[in-house]
Amino acid sequence: MTRLRQKMIRAMDLRNLSDHSQRAYLTAVKGLSKHYQKSPEKITDEQIEDYLLYLKNEKGKAPNSCLVVLSGLRFFYKNVLEKETSIDFSLPKKPRKLPTVLTQEQIRKIICVPKNLKHRLILMTAYSAGLRAGEVRKLQPGHIDSERMLIKVVDGKGRKDRYTMLSVKLLAELRHSFATHLLEAGYDIRKIQVLMGHTRLSTTMIYLHVSRETLSKVPSPLDLIDNQQAHRKDSPDGPNHKA
Repeated sequence: MTRLRQKMIRAMDLRNLSDHSQRAYLTAVKGLSKHYQKSPEKITDEQIEDYLLYLKNEKGKAPNSCLVVLSGLRFFYKNVLEKETSIDFSLPKKPRKLPTVLTQEQIRKIICVPKNLKHRLILMTAYSAGLRAGEVRKLQPGHIDSERMLIKVVDGKGRKDRYTMLSVKLLAELRHSFATHLLEAGYDIRKIQVLMGHTRLSTTMIYLHVSRETLSKVPSPLDLIDNQQAHRKDSPDGPNHKA
């Protein structure tokens, strides 16, 4: 790692920049240096402007992408090289478009597409709680507050924590998934009963469906007969045993 890169990472850490911003800013400086095949210390303001025009006109970079590069370069020259730059580069504001709103029926169809339970729960969680993809990825079991019917979002946008609603239907699916996976992992049904908080075992038996994976592990009675026969032949008392 070069001296300038180390200094830039330290400067970004001191200002508590997000991981995403740090990666984008480092990429911006690296791209500039690679374009001119020289250290960024030796690159002039005019060359920086030419590079930004190159990204916009020749590489066809989106306005927002160019602005991220500009922000990264300004941060580098100001906080790492401690040099004021006068880069004359601006882009027209991107027209703000209203998002496409899906109907409830469209949402239902999207959620029903995945055959994998986990994937379906991810979509349900994102929609029901209004979460971003990164926020769903960071969810832990401890973030689910079933008593108050809330989900705690940790380190969301702007590195802020917040609470959002917990859907009754989602909670039921999370419990169903939890119990099913325990069953497939080989946990005793009575242990699952305790973990689920069921007073009667019959409730657990109704709640848990026998999964395909569990069924596949149950041997056929015919296979058991064959195995028992083989065991008798191989045993010391079996017909094939010689004294």
